[in-house]
Amino acid sequence: MTILWILALVLLLAGLYLLLIAPADHHPDTSMLEGWLYAHRGLHDGNYQVPENSLHAFRLAMENGYGMELDVQLTADHQLVVFHDKTLKRVCGVDRVLHTLTYDELQLYPLPDGSCIPLFSQVLELVNGKVPLIVEVKYHGNVTAIAKAACEALQGYKGPYCVESFHPLAMRYFQKNAPDVVRGQLAYGGPWKKEDNTLLLHFLLKHLLVNCLSRPHFVAYSVPTDHTLSMWLMKNLFHPMLAAWTIREQIVLDDCEGTYDFPIFELFTPEETPEDE
Repeated sequence: MTILWILALVLLLAGLYLLLIAPADHHPDTSMLEGWLYAHRGLHDGNYQVPENSLHAFRLAMENGYGMELDVQLTADHQLVVFHDKTLKRVCGVDRVLHTLTYDELQLYPLPDGSCIPLFSQVLELVNGKVPLIVEVKYHGNVTAIAKAACEALQGYKGPYCVESFHPLAMRYFQKNAPDVVRGQLAYGGPWKKEDNTLLLHFLLKHLLVNCLSRPHFVAYSVPTDHTLSMWLMKNLFHPMLAAWTIREQIVLDDCEGTYDFPIFELFTPEETPEDE
């Protein structure tokens, strides 16, 4: 009898575990998103002459036939801008927290090429449906407010796009308010870095245990660390769509072929395939 109780408990925990890591059981049409390479934060050069998440980088991505990944967050006066970091220090050279600044104040701190941090609306106007977008909803400040602003900004956009976030509540917002928008849960399997998030959140993301909140249509995982039990189980049991970030070598891009649906690359020029030529 004791053995039966133990077996029942093991089966219950296994079922709960699978429930936690399961993605959505179906996804909207993604045909317009597939078959593209995605330039990470645009086709930039590491913030020298072409800064990441700049209009120049996005224009170059389009001109070279790439889709693009970009990041959105809110200023203090609720303007949705395209920028990755919480602070301006790495990219703009000043230690200011972006979400504490108004958009007008933000104009005082240009990108390395002298241009301003762009509004999301400016990027949408530039791209105008020519290539697909992967829009990452950042979690600096009020994540629900950022998700709401991104959702509203995209409502009238006619081009192909999907959204993703490390924060499951951002994707939960889209699940409730825009269920037909393709949404993805970002995750990674590398070592914990204190400056990124808490140890608990890192553990939950690494093992896909927040999927129960976001129920993503795809999972975006860091390619070099895609070796967890949760990833193996999810891929083999549920067969979800997958995005690969961030690919920085041709050999890694080649290895992703056939496994990842949305390859996201950076700081190298992918080789043309016979189909491209």
